[in-house]
Amino acid sequence: MATSANGYLERDVLARAGPLIGATTLALTAAFMGIVGIASGSATGLVGRLPLYVLAGSVGFVAAVLAAEHSEYYGRPALVTAAGVGVVGFVMIGLGTEGVVYGLTNPDAVVASHLSVYLLSAAMIASGLGYWTVRNWRDVTTAVNTSGL
Repeated sequence: MATSANGYLERDVLARAGPLIGATTLALTAAFMGIVGIASGSATGLVGRLPLYVLAGSVGFVAAVLAAEHSEYYGRPALVTAAGVGVVGFVMIGLGTEGVVYGLTNPDAVVASHLSVYLLSAAMIASGLGYWTVRNWRDVTTAVNTSGL
């Protein structure tokens, strides 16, 4: 992580990472809420919305394929990356939307039990871990390849 000479975190790093971590935290909170809604059986209308989630995943897949065409990736790595983007897009949009629907249709279950605070906390931790993993990708892959984790 970028720090200044005196060890304090630089403002430009916070300005760049803060909104990204905030948006990721909100998206993960909605997705976690979607998991709760589906698991509790409160996800009414899910089957009707499922085709839209599949469409969103396929749009993400095609966008990733087109982006890979204009990058250093090509062939199999580009296709695997695009498939990953499509699956993650499908899951995050599907669960996130279901989480928003669950929160709007069952506000008592979300607010009274403090469920939203717990899920927000879990999402913030996951966002921080994800940020750290991306920033330290070489160390993570080295540790995995040498069974150091």
